[in-house]
Amino acid sequence: MSTLSKTLAILDFFGPDSLQVSAETILERTGLSKATVYRHVKDLCDAGLITRVGSGSYSLGPRIIELDWMMRQYDPILIAGRDVMHKLAEETRLAVFSSVFYDDRIINTYIVEPTEPFSFHFGRGQPIPLFSGAQSKVLVSYQKGRRLQKLFQEKIAGNPSHPYHDWSWQDFSRAAKKIRKDGYCVTSNELTGGLKGIAAPILQAGSKEAVGSICAVGTEERFALLHNDSVIERVTETADQIAANLAEAEA
Repeated sequence: MSTLSKTLAILDFFGPDSLQVSAETILERTGLSKATVYRHVKDLCDAGLITRVGSGSYSLGPRIIELDWMMRQYDPILIAGRDVMHKLAEETRLAVFSSVFYDDRIINTYIVEPTEPFSFHFGRGQPIPLFSGAQSKVLVSYQKGRRLQKLFQEKIAGNPSHPYHDWSWQDFSRAAKKIRKDGYCVTSNELTGGLKGIAAPILQAGSKEAVGSICAVGTEERFALLHNDSVIERVTETADQIAANLAEAEA
């Protein structure tokens, strides 16, 4: 692991249950020398990524807010997809999510909520469990062979608390292949009880690589009124339109 990676890995210690992290905790969790840890911490403070609070504790810094604002303004997927996502939400009265996969994590980068807001367990920026929920299943399934197998072995089969930990690689590979063949995924009651999701991949032009996903989420009753096939068609059309907008912007 590079020095930069070791420095940035300290940011992973922060979370909903650890809004402040002490220097002692960083020492314990990294196993590095005190001098090395304080050098990493100083670099993060100088960059504005963390800030000191109280005596020997740190919280996330103002640079995080700045980067978040910049992403909302300039992220290519949001530029290409914001308008069509709002259109899909208005037409269906469903919530619409855009999500991406990075560093073995899946997060929602943008959410358009309908006029009747839902209570989501996983909001914007909060990591979603791998292969749980439609958007997560789509993004995991579109990972390539060895990468997909590694994710299954290390993050799913190797995690006793994961709902699919007792699946064989063959069962998991078959499920992922079906999602790729269908071009979408439908789930119910996986991330938030009482809600259903239909997701489709945003594919990079000229390839089968998913750069993100679009997911429509709502109650079973709302989906019944709209008809499943109709929602699937609208979600896949929206994902394809975002992919086309991305390709046009890059041309």
